[in-house]
Amino acid sequence: MIIKTFNFEKYVDCIIKIIPLNVAIFLMMTLYRLFFFFYFKNGLALDGLYNSLFKSFLLGARLDIATLAYINLFVAFMFSIFLVIKNLLLFRISVYFLKIYYFLAFSTIIVLDIIDFGFYVSFGEHINILIFDFFSDDTFALIKTILYDHRFLIALISLFIITFIIYKLIAFTTSQLTSKHTIIDTSVFNFISKTLVILLIPFSIFCLARGTLSMFPLGKFHAQVSNNQFINNVALTSVHSFCDALDAKISQIDNYVDIAQKFNVKKEEIDTNIFNKVSSVNSMAEEIKPNVVFIILEGFGELPILYNSQNFDVLGELAKHFQEDFVFYNFLSAGKITVHALESTILNMPQRPFSLQITQTSKAFKQFSSSIVLPYKKANYFTKAIYGGSLAWRDINNFLKAQGFDEVYGEGSIKNEFRHQWGINDAQFFELILRELKNSNGQPMFIYAMSTATHPPYETPPYYKPLNINIPRDILNMMPGETKYGVRIFESYQFANRQAAKFLSEIKSSEFAKNTIVVITGDHNLREFKATTQEELFKKYSVPMYMYVPEKLRKDMDVNISGCHMDIGPTLYDLSFSEAQYTAAGESLLGQHLSHVAFNSDGFILSNNKAVLYNPENANITYFNFNEKTKMLEITQETQEHKEMLEYYKKVVATSNEYLN
Repeated sequence: MIIKTFNFEKYVDCIIKIIPLNVAIFLMMTLYRLFFFFYFKNGLALDGLYNSLFKSFLLGARLDIATLAYINLFVAFMFSIFLVIKNLLLFRISVYFLKIYYFLAFSTIIVLDIIDFGFYVSFGEHINILIFDFFSDDTFALIKTILYDHRFLIALISLFIITFIIYKLIAFTTSQLTSKHTIIDTSVFNFISKTLVILLIPFSIFCLARGTLSMFPLGKFHAQVSNNQFINNVALTSVHSFCDALDAKISQIDNYVDIAQKFNVKKEEIDTNIFNKVSSVNSMAEEIKPNVVFIILEGFGELPILYNSQNFDVLGELAKHFQEDFVFYNFLSAGKITVHALESTILNMPQRPFSLQITQTSKAFKQFSSSIVLPYKKANYFTKAIYGGSLAWRDINNFLKAQGFDEVYGEGSIKNEFRHQWGINDAQFFELILRELKNSNGQPMFIYAMSTATHPPYETPPYYKPLNINIPRDILNMMPGETKYGVRIFESYQFANRQAAKFLSEIKSSEFAKNTIVVITGDHNLREFKATTQEELFKKYSVPMYMYVPEKLRKDMDVNISGCHMDIGPTLYDLSFSEAQYTAAGESLLGQHLSHVAFNSDGFILSNNKAVLYNPENANITYFNFNEKTKMLEITQETQEHKEMLEYYKKVVATSNEYLN
């Protein structure tokens, strides 16, 4: 049928002609989901999971359809407008802009898929709010790391090929839209039928975009189809993940979210004075005034240590020190990225959901009374912060100085012969700490030091000869999709540990053995480790916390209790002071807290043999039993202990939010 004006026949014709294009894009999205599944499943045993997997792919298809429906809402609206305008020539002109719109929209999906893939490689999660930290981090180093990855070139070529195919499909579709010939004859439709069709088409597209008849539109909230987190992740789309991240970022504009309200914590129950504390009586600490060296190693996760052996020797000489001293293994990092660890350990506070990092706000220039360094300043210690990378990273130079450090060192003030992409290597990092300690001239020192080396692309000095590293199968299974770095990850990890051991040996064989406390922990686990199931979550989040304490200062410690980064400062105060006043959200690990509660930025809460996973965004709660030997979780029903752990977490986070704001 030939038409001369934009009428009902043309409207229906246009709707029909855009369907094949959207089906083609839907098939591309489905193929990507299949690729995502097979690339990252890496040894996942599917026995008993087929039903969940089917639900995941079905939900994924619904999410993809919802994405396409959102895109086509504008198109359907445009077609409806032309039912009023009726001008066919003007419609043909508008089709040119429709061609651009479709290309930008569909290309954006492909770009987000590629970004999401890279994000999942790094963090084991789909795009989240951390994506906006790209320009806050050491952007140049990140770009170099990305360019160094062989997958970047493959992604670039794939992007070019797929967008070219999409362009051709769109060009063909839009050329069909401008044709004067229509596919079907609708002359048999009466007025009522035509009206119903015109109303039904946009309504149907709206329903597909919403995806569900429940209270909330289809999204991440609905992605809990299995106890296996990887199966849940298969369903999620990059578009929905990015939109959720963008929504979270927008909510941070004023850098204040009422967490108490979100957590249903009563305002009258919040009292920041609970953070004002006093260290225990310690006459020996008053006499000795010990040096304190607090070291955070990049990527010093616990999982490799659990498999340490002669064939997989990731500890090297550090194993000897682990046997001689205190090591807390039921220990959680503050969050998933380095700045989480830095802020929590410096400020003695937890990482808060929905909130910008302090270093990214004007509060970076404010001195907090909870600063870990202030009690040492008050006790006439010389305080120094050493960062193995650039102090321009997240502008930590200003943040560290504001918190009261007498001196702040970065890689720019350190001569380095074998620099890696993120800063100085670990050999020189520990040499610098030892040198500064030796230059104390009798004045007690507090040194806070953070390394940068165990980080992609995992470089070690050319002279380094690694010990045996035969990666266990269990370790490989927790590194889905890792094909680039392989053994280099553990060579870098091993190198850092051996340099730490060398440093400790020099401390113990010198005069510092009697008057120096050393703490070593990690900022987060190695990025390549993913928790493919909720039962493995502890292994994803855990970092060890090692302590060397001189003989005269040693106290009984239960290394089996749960701890986290914000507990380190209070623990050090108990060891190095007597009845010193301080401010901290954490609790000393020396105290007899039989139910000591640890938690992190993801709402993972641990205490004794119980654990809780609380999602701050949607209030989903999962309860676990925790096996301290296997470090595995088992889903269980809520107990009174679980309830008290969750209440403690909510109250501390809500109170810290009030304090930090």
